[in-house]
This record gives sequence, C-alpha cells and structure tokens, in this order.
Amino acid sequence: MAEAIQKPRNRRQNRNFILGSLSFGHGISHLYDQGFPVFMPAIQSAMGLSNFQVAFMLGIRQGGFGAVNLIGGAIVDQMKASWGPILIGCMIWAALGFLVLAASPNLFVLTIAVIIVSIPGALWHLPSTAALSRRFPDRRGFAISMHGFGSNVGNVLAPAVAGGLLMFMLWRHILLIYAVPAAVMAVFVWWSLRDLGKEDGDEGQESPQRNVVGAYREGLVMFKNPVVTTLVLAAAIRGVANNALFQWSPFYLKNATDGGLDMSYFAAGVHLSLLTGMGIVSAPILGYLSDRFGRKQVLVPGLAIAALLTLFVVSAGDSLMLAVLMGGVGLFSFALQQIILAALLDVVPKGTEATASGLIFGVNGFLGFGSPFIAAFIIENMGGYGAIFYYVGILTIVSAVIISVIPFPNYRLDKPDTA
Repeated sequence: MAEAIQKPRNRRQNRNFILGSLSFGHGISHLYDQGFPVFMPAIQSAMGLSNFQVAFMLGIRQGGFGAVNLIGGAIVDQMKASWGPILIGCMIWAALGFLVLAASPNLFVLTIAVIIVSIPGALWHLPSTAALSRRFPDRRGFAISMHGFGSNVGNVLAPAVAGGLLMFMLWRHILLIYAVPAAVMAVFVWWSLRDLGKEDGDEGQESPQRNVVGAYREGLVMFKNPVVTTLVLAAAIRGVANNALFQWSPFYLKNATDGGLDMSYFAAGVHLSLLTGMGIVSAPILGYLSDRFGRKQVLVPGLAIAALLTLFVVSAGDSLMLAVLMGGVGLFSFALQQIILAALLDVVPKGTEATASGLIFGVNGFLGFGSPFIAAFIIENMGGYGAIFYYVGILTIVSAVIISVIPFPNYRLDKPDTA
C-alpha cells in the first residue's frame, strides 16, 4: 500500500513528467495571450479607439509584463518551495482577469483589466523556466524549447479559435467563456505541479541563505558579465520586434483601412496561427540543434532567415504566398527566443535562474511599453499597417548582428544522476 501511495509523488518529481506538465500549462497560458491580439480590432471597433489608444493598451500590457518579470524574478528565486502554488495562482488569476476584461464598460476599466490579464502569463515563465534549467542542465536548450513547444500549440489554436468565435459571438461573451478553462487548468496544475521546487535533486546540498535585496543585487551584478548584457540586449530587441509583429499583424490582416487586407476574422486568425504557432515544428528541432552544435550556430542563421521572410510579407499581398511567408516567419518567431533564454541560463549561477529569466522578459516588457507607440507612429506616417513588417525585419537583423559577436561559452554538461 505504501508503495502504491508513493508512486504518484515519484511521478510528479520525474523531470520528464514535469517538463510535460509545464509545457501543457504554458500552452494554455498562450492560448489566452495570443488570442488577445485577435480581439483588439473588435475591441477597437466596438469602443471607437484610435491607433494611439490601441498602442496605449498594448503598451500597458507589455509594461505590466515587464514589471512582473523584473520585480518577480528575484522573489521567485527565494521562494523555491512555493513554485507550485505560484503556478496554480497564475491560472486562478487568469480566470478572474478575463471576467474583469469582459465586463469593462470604458477605456479606463479596460486598461486596468489588461494590466490584470498581463500578470499570470508573465509570472508563469519565472518558476517554470528556473525549474527546467535546474533539472535539464545537460539538455537545457531542448527542455526550454519543449516548454516553448507547449506555448506554440497554444499559439496555433489561439488566433484560429478567437477568430472563429468572433464570427458569431461578441468579444465580451467569448472572454467570459475563456474564464472557465482557466479555472479547470488551475485544478490540473494543482494536481501535477503543486510540489514543484520542493524536491529538485539537491536536498542534500546546503542552500545559501539570501534575502530578496541580495537577490536583486546579484541580478545587477549579472550585467558585469558582457555575455549576459549583450544577450539581454539582443533578446530585448528581438522581443520588441516580435511584439510589434504579433500586436499589429491582426490589424494589417483584418482592417480595410491604412493598407489592411480586409480579411474575415477567421481568415486573419488562421494566418496569425501560422505566424505564432509554427514553432510546433521548429522548437524541438532548433532546441536539439542548439544543444548539439551551439546556440550561436542556430540563432544567427535563424534570425537572418526570419528577417528576410518578414521583409517580403507586404509584397505578397492577399495571396497564398502570404500564408507561406507567415508560416516561415512563424518557424522562428518564438523558437529563437527560447534558445536565447537557454543561452542566458548557460552562464548565470545556479539559484538565479528566475532572476535571469526576469531580466530578459522584464527588459523586453519595459522596452515593449514604448514599442507600440513607435509602431503606431510608423503606421500613421510611413505607409500604413504594412510598414510594421519592415520595422520588424530591421530590428531582427540588428539582433542577429549583436548575437553574431557574442563569445558564447561551453555549456555542455552531463545528465544529472538525481534526475
């Protein structure tokens, strides 16, 4: 009987089970996050928002994402035993956030709701990335990419589901429905991940006693390492490009004004699924290749190809080639961000993984606050929504150049005996 009782606990501590559970939860999180941009044209139309008001909404969302990561990273590192409850809280918070978003009567309340909804998706990355980095030091690129693979499943489904539902339902009603699976996922996360962080294969080691202030200090010290500084910079520039791509592509596809293609919600959703979700194919492969041959050997050509494909999107117009190009860009959209994150985790000290993850996502979020306004200015003054793709392509090239000069370290490690 004792043996039968012990098995579930052992299974929940198995690193492959944890990877699968975290990836599944990450997918549900992105099912919400990447569905939100599809709702924005409908929200803009229903509430009469200008492009700069939309930019403000998008900027607030990114700013909230950044603040949670920068503030939360060091705290999460100090709360290892609470990683499970933190992930459970993310799902409960998401359910509540969508209820507030659906009931928003005006721009002020809508802005507050957007801030609320930005928190759980941001917070999820910190304990999950830290846990995977510790449990997969020998296959970090693959593990982080598989976690990203889960998000890409959500990325594929989110725009198509949101676009399909908008064909016959109001956006407020859809967001009310979205609260239900978030609540159900909280139960799944409680069952599978409630013990995350309590046993990490290092019970016999004495963990250093550090306070949160000390952890923040260590985070600042990380920037003395030029590899860390340049990786964070490259990730931030690439993140700003991705944010502009994902946030404004729905307007380019859906709207009939400012150079838009005037697609239906469903057609726009399908194209966005290609843009955000093709990492289902590429993420595990690129993660494995980065473990096998090196991070730079995957990142530089991947970013170069992504930039080239992005620059040709507008010339494709509303044709089959547009779907091919968006699918091609989608192969590298999220997958390369996961490898940049793995490269950063290769060089930071053990016990600071969440802090390091918070740096990448946090700086990205804070820069992302201003990015929508730059994008809105480009749209208004430089050729409409299509100009965004040239902006994204240029930023991606800059990121590739920065990464090409980073002296990446030797990160190869043996598989831990305790896994």
